[in-house]
Amino acid sequence: MSGSSRGTKSEAVSTAEMEKSVLRLEVNYRGIFQKSLAYRITNDLVYAAHSEGKTAFSNGRYSDDPQRNGVPCANFAFFSDALSEDDLEAVASASMDIDRANVVVVLDDTMVKGLEPWGHYGIRPINEKVIPGGTLLIVSRRKPEELIRHLEKKTFDYNIAILPGDQSFAGLWYYRDDATDVRTIAAVARVAPEIVGIHSVEEYVKKKYNDAAKVKSLQEAYDSVVVREVKQSEGIAWPHSKPKLPSWDSFDEGIVVKSVERGFTLGPRGQNRNPNFKRGTSKTQRPVIRFDTCIKCTLCWYDCPDECFDPTADGLYDVNYEYCTGCGRCAQVCPVDDCIVMVDDLNFEDNSSPWEMYKRDAEGYVKWLEEKKGKVRFMPSPVTGKGVRHTEIKAAVPFKQDGGN
Repeated sequence: MSGSSRGTKSEAVSTAEMEKSVLRLEVNYRGIFQKSLAYRITNDLVYAAHSEGKTAFSNGRYSDDPQRNGVPCANFAFFSDALSEDDLEAVASASMDIDRANVVVVLDDTMVKGLEPWGHYGIRPINEKVIPGGTLLIVSRRKPEELIRHLEKKTFDYNIAILPGDQSFAGLWYYRDDATDVRTIAAVARVAPEIVGIHSVEEYVKKKYNDAAKVKSLQEAYDSVVVREVKQSEGIAWPHSKPKLPSWDSFDEGIVVKSVERGFTLGPRGQNRNPNFKRGTSKTQRPVIRFDTCIKCTLCWYDCPDECFDPTADGLYDVNYEYCTGCGRCAQVCPVDDCIVMVDDLNFEDNSSPWEMYKRDAEGYVKWLEEKKGKVRFMPSPVTGKGVRHTEIKAAVPFKQDGGN
């Protein structure tokens, strides 16, 4: 547990009354890459709220939540202006997860496509915890409508708020201080002043950081937040099944762990993989391939740490996006300029086979792909937390009619 306050309230109230007085906040982030960032946000919110006389504390997900590269993880913070610290912890800290939140913060907008945070808990919608009238707060450069089309349709109205910004890969060992922490805190104050007010946040940031630039970015962020109501008719029917965890009395005697069936054929999805461990929600970017310029060197297939590439009969390599974690290794080792490029995953609607699309219409595939890629190329730094390197190209490589054959 971290960021615990020292509340002194001691009124005797019922459990139901205590529940009503608790405000809950969830911060979703990418494991390792954004761990330090998420912890700073929840801790600072707790202490800023404490300066207003509220009781508050923060923690991370209990149990076996893995802090692995890119895996979706969550921190939580709880606030009350009516409970003592002991009562708040009794109500809010006894489980390894929360089932609802007044504010859900999303530090990487590609998470709107779904999360599989830990041990085959299913691909869950990012807005699953939002309560009626609550707010989904996303750090993004996209318009609300561009993100809503990926969100699960709810049975009630809620709000989506956009804090303009890019994914900040402030890591575990190296902290890249780009003010995303205080900007996010300001955005929370904007959408949920009942959690903490902007004046309290400003005074707290001045005292803790003594940094005029951070204070300035705080106010700029507060003013830049865009809030839009999401009607219950908006969004999509969630395409992924939601597993129901077994109750304590439904287990049979003994434990059976089924092995992954072995098998291999040439072509898309030709290599057998664990169907209960699809890691595709770990990626912010996906590798896209110009098959017409591929020289069939095998390096993408050989170096992929998650074995996402499938050999095809024509010597090319398809990629299975359900298992790709977006690490960028294939783009780094590819010896052909612009053959494998990392592209924002939100530019794509599904995980269908790129090789099959290329075989149906090679020239059309290349045209479509270059539109998705644009002119800017992104490559993560090999040092965790150092951010992303941006380069711009003048023109795309012309389509090669006989490429890949």
